[in-house]
Amino acid sequence: MLILAVLVLGLARCSASPNPTRFYVLDPADGVPAAASAATNDRDLRVGIRSVELPRYLERPQIVTRASANRLELAEFHQWGAPLRQTVPALLAENLSRLLPSEQVQVFPWGRAFAPDAQVLVEVSRLEGSLGGESVLAARWRILGRAGDEVRGGTSRFTEAS
Repeated sequence: MLILAVLVLGLARCSASPNPTRFYVLDPADGVPAAASAATNDRDLRVGIRSVELPRYLERPQIVTRASANRLELAEFHQWGAPLRQTVPALLAENLSRLLPSEQVQVFPWGRAFAPDAQVLVEVSRLEGSLGGESVLAARWRILGRAGDEVRGGTSRFTEAS
């Protein structure tokens, strides 16, 4: 009976311990300037974030860090507050809204009344950091015109000290 009481008290103590998990969110880029005043037709520009594809290793709540060139680590107690597949497109739309003179930037699926003049497609190849190193965002992007033809494309890589 004494052993049972000790086990029950031990389990109760374990369940009462605080959850050490910390949750994180991505914020819009600091220092993104507001768009300068532009011609009326530029303010009417409608931009749609058509798709943002992320690497499969980011389809999880845990924050991923790069331990070496070929090894990733998952931080069990450091997790994203929302799925990146939802957060990254919304963040891209927010940043574009700040950069462009247009207030009409929407993430797919958009309503029937919204007909974008340009659609942005992004394929993220890296989005991770390394402890004491740098955080990296690498992506391939394309901009499609109204007719669906590619009007511009390229690759971008951003790094920042972790």
